[in-house]
Amino acid sequence: MPKINRQAGQNIRELALTRRIKSSGYFISAFFTFFLAFLVILNFSFPPIFYLFFIAVALWLIFKGTSLWQRANLADRGAEGEEDIARLLAQLEKDGWQIEYGIRLGNTLSDVDIFCVSPRGKFYAIDVKSHKGRVVADGGKLYRYMGNHKYHFEKDFLVQVMRQALQVRKHKDLNFVTPILAFSKASVAIQSGKLQNVYVVEKAKLISLLQSLG
Repeated sequence: MPKINRQAGQNIRELALTRRIKSSGYFISAFFTFFLAFLVILNFSFPPIFYLFFIAVALWLIFKGTSLWQRANLADRGAEGEEDIARLLAQLEKDGWQIEYGIRLGNTLSDVDIFCVSPRGKFYAIDVKSHKGRVVADGGKLYRYMGNHKYHFEKDFLVQVMRQALQVRKHKDLNFVTPILAFSKASVAIQSGKLQNVYVVEKAKLISLLQSLG
């Protein structure tokens, strides 16, 4: 089986860089918009609404740039989570496990964070999340506690990792791929450790889970 030579977190680091470049473009455009408005004020006389238009455009550009920069920060945090998990998995490679990172799934924009092959020939797709807090299950869904407050996740991570497992199974022409959702920063308080056929685990217990599954 060919091994894709990508580093842990590489895909999302590249995404973060792309977002920062676009964000910088918005900030530069906002600066020139303000500068152009200043030149117009010095040299021409227009109704106030004309200048308000320039200000509105510049503020919108700043808003877009700030939003993209914040999303880049989130992407970098996600990459750190993948890198943390990769450092743990290095010990499994010494035991004969094969590990690939950032597998692109055909022409889609999605990827599999980590794909593992055990010495016994079992396959695992691991989706890494860098959320903080305490992850719990309620009614077949995942939630997280931050202090005493309970929050929904922004996406259905169980469905997401299940789809990734199915896609990588098709992509590599395999019989079965076990989906695992791994939290690099949060603790996981799910009694069975499994929800909707997806293993949900915190970073400290990932190695023991993989070893037990073989």
